[in-house]
Order: sequence, then structure tokens, then C-alpha cells
Amino acid sequence: MTNEQPSHDQITDILTQVHSSDLLTSFIHAYNQEQAESEEQQTIHKLYKQNTADEIQILKSQLEAEKRLVASQQESLAQQTEDLKKAAKAIEDAQTLAKTTTAQLNQITTLKQQLEAAQQAVRELKQLNPEKLKEQIKRTKEANVKAQARNKKLMLEAKEYRKTIAHHEQRYNECINKIRQQKAELEHNTGAGLYHKGKDHLIIWPQKTKMARPDGSMFESRSLLYLHQSGRGGLVTFDPETGAQLCAAPKGGLRMADETIEYAKDWLFTVNELQDGVVHDKDMIPVNHNL
Repeated sequence: MTNEQPSHDQITDILTQVHSSDLLTSFIHAYNQEQAESEEQQTIHKLYKQNTADEIQILKSQLEAEKRLVASQQESLAQQTEDLKKAAKAIEDAQTLAKTTTAQLNQITTLKQQLEAAQQAVRELKQLNPEKLKEQIKRTKEANVKAQARNKKLMLEAKEYRKTIAHHEQRYNECINKIRQQKAELEHNTGAGLYHKGKDHLIIWPQKTKMARPDGSMFESRSLLYLHQSGRGGLVTFDPETGAQLCAAPKGGLRMADETIEYAKDWLFTVNELQDGVVHDKDMIPVNHNL
């Protein structure tokens, strides 16, 4: 038996056949796998589309159901609103009827009371015989006459009272005016301070004073008391012939008599120490030794 070795061309041809078979097998396997994946994707896509369509249908059904529910609720609300309006109208009508009924009942009660009073008056009149009725009428007339007389008397008394009141009001007003006048006069005659500047002070002298001129003639006028801050002062008189002027100091200077000094001491001690500066009526009693 002969052991022949294959030629190079034979080996190449064999390798080529083997290689082509492997490629075909790989191609078929890849194609089948791709077809399987494509079918799987188509199945998934079909299922997805089916699920989406089902969900849309469910949502549509839910939406339609909600629409029907809302429409039903709106219809029910409209019916309830209408029922409430009818109920409110019925209540209003009932209240009006109740008020009308109450007013009518009150009116009926009043009419019943008036009827009962009239019936009672009729019964009382029926019980009176003509003589008693005449006596009652007579007593009523007499009472009426007395009442009219009493009323007339009261009217006359009221008229007199009004006159008395008017008279007293007039007297009261006169007294008020008199008090005002006296108050004004008192303010003008109490030595009130009138003018103050620096060390000079002018005070109203409370009464008219009689003064002597150098030739011995006399004149009378209201005066002002001039006081220096030191306490010294004098009267400023008004002479119709020469006008206003400060009175001259007497010869030998201004000196008070012992009795005058004593009176001033007593008066000032009483008012300042005993009465705390308050002047009473008794302190204003004048002491005039020139009368």
C-alpha cells in the first residue's frame, strides 16, 4: 500500500472548504439570533401598544364616569338649591302669615275686651231704674261743675304764681345787677394797685379827698397814692386849676401823731398776727375823729 502525501493544492482546497463551512454556520447562527431578537422586540412592542391602548380605554372610561358623576352632582346641587329657595320662601310666607295671624289675634282680643266693656256698661245701665239714672246724671253734672270750678281756681292760682315768679325773677335780676355794680364800685374803692414800674407804685385812694391850696382855698377830688419802694409816699391829687401833682411834705417832715401810730400798730397786729392777713368786716369800720 502506498502512503502518498497530499499536495499543497489539495491541502489549500480542504482548508478553504472547512473555513467556508464555519462561516456559513456562524452566519446562520447570527441570523437566527437576530430574527429571534426581532420577534421578541415585536412581541414586546405589541404588548406595550396593547397595554397602552388598554390604559387609555380605562382612563376614558374613568373620565366618562367622572363626567357622569359631576353632571349628577350638579343636577343634585341645582335641585337642592331650588329646594332651599322653596323652603326659604315657605318660611318667609309662614312668618308673614304668623305676623298677620298675631296682629289679627291681638285685634280680636282688643275687640273682645271692648265688647265685654260695652256689655258690662249695658248691664249696669239696665240695672239702673230711671230715678237712679237721673240721680247719677245729676251727681255727674254736679261733679263736673265742681271740677270745672276747681280747674278755674287752679288756672287763676297758676296765673298768680306766674306773676309772682316773674316778679321774683325781676327782683333777682335787679339784685344780681346791684351786686355787680357794688362789686365794681368796691373794686374801684379798695386801694387796688393801678401802676407799677421800677420803684414807683400808684394805688387808687379809696375815697375822695379834700385838700387845701397855698392860698387857703379848698378843692375835692379822687386821688392816687404814690409809694416809693422804700415805703415812703404821698397823695397825687388833681386840682382843677393846676392839674395833677404830688402833695408837698409838711414842714418839719412827715411825722405821725402818737395816737395814729398806736392805732396803726393795733390794726396791723390784729390783721397780720391774729387773722393771718385776712381782713374782716369789723376791721373796715372807719374811725374818723375829724367829724
